[in-house]
Amino acid sequence: MVVLALLIVGGVLLSGCTPKVKEVVLGKGEVRVVKRGSPIFTAEERSFLRREAKRLGISVPKREEIERELRELLKNKRSLETALRRANLYIPYIKPIFRELGLPEELSLLPMVESMFNPFAVSRSGAGGIWQLMPETARRYGLKVNGEVDERFDLIKATRAAGMYLRDLYREFGRWDLAIAAYNCGEGCVRRRSRGDFWSSKDLLPDQTRRFVPKFFAVLLVARSPERYGLRVRMDSLRIENLKVRKRTKVREILVSKGLRESTFRDLNPHIRGDFIPAGSYVYLPKRLPTYTEFGVDEVVILENGARVYIKD
Repeated sequence: MVVLALLIVGGVLLSGCTPKVKEVVLGKGEVRVVKRGSPIFTAEERSFLRREAKRLGISVPKREEIERELRELLKNKRSLETALRRANLYIPYIKPIFRELGLPEELSLLPMVESMFNPFAVSRSGAGGIWQLMPETARRYGLKVNGEVDERFDLIKATRAAGMYLRDLYREFGRWDLAIAAYNCGEGCVRRRSRGDFWSSKDLLPDQTRRFVPKFFAVLLVARSPERYGLRVRMDSLRIENLKVRKRTKVREILVSKGLRESTFRDLNPHIRGDFIPAGSYVYLPKRLPTYTEFGVDEVVILENGARVYIKD
């Protein structure tokens, strides 16, 4: 099983700044990034790719295509570090849901491929959130998408919907490479164009989907050991907690009660579109030890990652 070096307990946030590096020479078992930016995989990296492909039941990936996607990722190290920073905030919430659904741990990194973990991401086709769910797919898996709330941008609810979708895709295609490809272009697209596995079908798929699986493997490499690619991160103390609000509540009430700026609330809660939080919605706040009984929330549940969930049914 891949060890995701970027994961940290309890949602601790990473941040950092990486200077532009033209050439980095690292020790045995590491990757050398040459002046033209072409990563050269060592035996260790090749072995890692083979292990991950075997674990996911995917044919041995084509390294040259993964190298090409890795080069693209490393062209903007600041953007990549920002994505890793976001990943450290969100993955501790994603992993327990995926374990519950019986999904491979590696799939928690798919948002890096879809959206670079940008919680505000909206594609030209209308896909939204870190999981880039289309409105019709979101509604199929029970999410609300309306003028008051768009749960594609709700971390917990969108993750569960995305996980259920991935599980259904795997049940249909029986392979994770095709399931991952179908997550990107739709099950109908892969159903019509696949020829057994991803690598033999990729030239029949849309360009973005053709790159999707190699980019996923490139992301696994980066997440495994960011420092090998000249990415520098440092620990910070920002943590978040989530609460489920029982009754329809004004955003302003929470802002006043918690002494929060509205910009902070909106940054953490892109799914809340207006001035009210619908009943049954989750909201995400900087982690503290408040009492939320005034909002009808009085049951505290401690998640595996240490986050507190305040719930009243």
